[in-house]
Amino acid sequence: MFIPLLEILEDPIFRSAQPQVLAARSALEEAKVRWVHATELLDIAHLLRGGELLLSTGQELLKLREEAQAAHVLALKERGISALVLEPYARTAQITPQLIEAAEQAKLPLIRLRHTVPFVDITERINRSIVSKQAATLQQADMLSQRLAQRIATSGPNLSPLLQMIGDDLGLTASLQSLEGQVLVASEGERIAAPFNVATDVVVGGDVAAHLVVECRQPDQAEHVSMIVQRLGSIISLAYAQHHRPSREQLANHALMQAIIDDAGEHYLAERAVEAGMDTEVPLCVGVVQSHDMARLRTQIERALHGEVRPGCISLHNNRLYFLIELEAQGASRAREACILRLRQALGGLAMECAIGPLVGSVTRAPLSVQHALLLDRFASVRALESRVRDASDYALERLFARVDNAPAANGFVQEVIGDLIAWDRARQADLVPTLYAWLATGCNATATAAQLYVERQSLHKRLKKIFMLLGGDPRQTGTILQLHLACRIQLAQER
Repeated sequence: MFIPLLEILEDPIFRSAQPQVLAARSALEEAKVRWVHATELLDIAHLLRGGELLLSTGQELLKLREEAQAAHVLALKERGISALVLEPYARTAQITPQLIEAAEQAKLPLIRLRHTVPFVDITERINRSIVSKQAATLQQADMLSQRLAQRIATSGPNLSPLLQMIGDDLGLTASLQSLEGQVLVASEGERIAAPFNVATDVVVGGDVAAHLVVECRQPDQAEHVSMIVQRLGSIISLAYAQHHRPSREQLANHALMQAIIDDAGEHYLAERAVEAGMDTEVPLCVGVVQSHDMARLRTQIERALHGEVRPGCISLHNNRLYFLIELEAQGASRAREACILRLRQALGGLAMECAIGPLVGSVTRAPLSVQHALLLDRFASVRALESRVRDASDYALERLFARVDNAPAANGFVQEVIGDLIAWDRARQADLVPTLYAWLATGCNATATAAQLYVERQSLHKRLKKIFMLLGGDPRQTGTILQLHLACRIQLAQER
């Protein structure tokens, strides 16, 4: 549930701080806030999901060089935050024209509070309001679901009265539409000339069979209705299943996906693939998605990978969505990379986590792709601004080491290689291990590392000097880059 940023700025507690909009005033009207968060951390972008209103004194940000400040603003914008609010920690702390210009170019609202207001008062008040609206919306959805279920239990799965109940409850027109957009059944009510449609998938036998669509008058109304409609998809799917029986092909594809997820064995997988009409030796990989909004994700994935995802080979299991990506034998690796790029473009603005498993040469090896996609949850991001669609190929070292499945051996390796750095960090609350990792990950490029860590180059060189001293030399000259890189990645994954 989102609250308009303009509504928050009109809240008495915000008005008492006399907010001053310094940049991107034109973006205020469209900005929506999902959560209010206070932080002084600079390396925060990769931990955000989008829609956050970020509060800060700027204690660390305003100390950065102008280029690093601009990079920080761009990183926040790329993660989709709603606005950055600064309450400078001292009168001498200046919000520079360059920072304002960077926010303006990024179209990220930058707001200064001219009077002191405790951040805890702001976060508690606004977040409580957001949670209250979410709770009220979900309660409405659950009550409507219960009435629909009771209607099915007492009067059968007749779709017309079910759609009418939804339309009456929301005060809007609800319809069930085919995949081609044809209205199959609809509630009575006033049709809207230019509606903001909210839809969710109606899934039967593992396939999307239709869409439940509600016409809204305003975007703000659509957001509220969307939360409700997503909760109604399963109950309408139950009713629609009584009228729409899945084909043998759909059932075969669903059985194949279930066998892959369950790692049912090579012979069984080969049999299911033959039943589904699939070449058992086709190159493929498997994607795994976690989100609270599976219905929308399913539709986006099908659109993004039209032609690569076999119809019916998208399956929901234990709150994860699994999908099979079939690739041509010629140029399979490049085709996989292209699929990942399309997924990143299609899913980038959604609240979700997606992992794409490694390429395998046959359907009997598909469970391995699943297992390695699931492994990515254990590893820290390899890039500060990594997309929410993660590629298992970027984690080949971690996956190789994970196969050893020997925690004492891993810990022993890490201690042997970077134990002195770890001890230094713990004793002094320093960041030598993350600094070494960032430096190695950028190809030992000091300029790129300083920008990624938001530190001055002089500060970075001081850290590197200390690192080299503790390691016994510059790894570029000692030939230890590979083992240092792996040890840092394992350590950071454990600290995640």
